[in-house]
Amino acid sequence: MNLQGRRRMASGVTAVQKPRVNGVAVIAVSSVFFGVMAVLARLLAGRVPAAEVAAVRFAVGIVGCALLFAWKRRLPNLAQGRLLMMRGVFGGVAVVTYFFAIERLGAAPATVLNYSSPIYAAAFAALFLGETSTSMRRVGLAVATSGAVFVAFSTGSVENPFIPDLGAVAGVLSAITGGAAMTVIRKLRDDTDAITVFFAFCIGGLLVSAPLAAPGWVPLSGSALGLCLVIGVLSIGAQLLFTWGMGFTSATVGSATTQLVPAVAWILALGWLGEPVTVLGVIGAVLCVSGVLLGVVPWRELMPGRRSTNP
Repeated sequence: MNLQGRRRMASGVTAVQKPRVNGVAVIAVSSVFFGVMAVLARLLAGRVPAAEVAAVRFAVGIVGCALLFAWKRRLPNLAQGRLLMMRGVFGGVAVVTYFFAIERLGAAPATVLNYSSPIYAAAFAALFLGETSTSMRRVGLAVATSGAVFVAFSTGSVENPFIPDLGAVAGVLSAITGGAAMTVIRKLRDDTDAITVFFAFCIGGLLVSAPLAAPGWVPLSGSALGLCLVIGVLSIGAQLLFTWGMGFTSATVGSATTQLVPAVAWILALGWLGEPVTVLGVIGAVLCVSGVLLGVVPWRELMPGRRSTNP
């Protein structure tokens, strides 16, 4: 046995190898949950206000986190208090505006707008986390933004076709604040566990959504209550998986994987809800997803000529 091994034996310290986790696969599973959740939220449109759906979602999340902390017999890790507060506020605004967009526009266009957030996450990560910014990311931002414009104009009325619906404005705002939240998550996952990050998200989200929901609160019962609870449970699984997965990949690559959410939402919205499709909406959706993929996938590293030739 070598000297280093004997020292470890003498000190009673054994090196423990951390399990390898495929962050992209984890985030892909969370994306399916998010897509289903968007369609369920659309089923509540006209029955339960968007802010109330969001508030119930966050309340269920808080209960779920409390149970997880009790099971693990520990308290949240609040060392990064300022970042946790930012995670809660940015995430809360993103969810409330996203649900409002779903209520106004439908699950498919609202999800496309919301999930252009990775391109904003890439921009914020370059500014605040020091992740490399490239010309391709700037092109991706321009393409995704143009796609958002197409989707927004596809929501205009017959009388005012060039005036986007208020839901489209909310969808874009949800993307920007969602991108900020993703960047904060990536920073937090350096030293903060996924449950604590999700707990902060739920607390901040409830503080944002509850005052908006209170004036027009609708008593919940029957199928409406059931759907709200299912949305809350799905959000626990989706957010914990997403937050956990972000700890094993970069903010940009992890965010790119979330483009599965618009695909799932579109398939379910068209096949299950029968939502209408417009030419502008389809063009905008393609541009949004293309822009995100252009901006956040490291294409140069994937090119055969760029790969390392070292043995």
